[in-house]
Amino acid sequence: MGLILIFIYAFFKFSWAYRLFNYVAILLGAMPPASQKGTPEAEAHVIRTTRLFESAGQHFNRGQRSFFFALGYLGWFVSPWVLFVTTAMVVIVTWRRQFASNAWKAMGS
Repeated sequence: MGLILIFIYAFFKFSWAYRLFNYVAILLGAMPPASQKGTPEAEAHVIRTTRLFESAGQHFNRGQRSFFFALGYLGWFVSPWVLFVTTAMVVIVTWRRQFASNAWKAMGS
């Protein structure tokens, strides 16, 4: 039952992220021309687009992380102790990928 709930959560997060990324594509296509940059309307459009992009990325990340934790949850089928170990491993690997990776360094963080 737990895995089913995790996969349902992941499905809806990915589906919503997909929809938001489509909205972002539409807003990028509707960007005002360069001759209008610096106008209040153009700046408002850029802010709207970046906020939507950020929201889409957050939903995508949550969907992806739910799949990672579904792997950890598989330990439950062996024993509660294995669940603890597999979940801890997922947390460690996710943390390393998020904050101690070459990609993180490349972003200048």
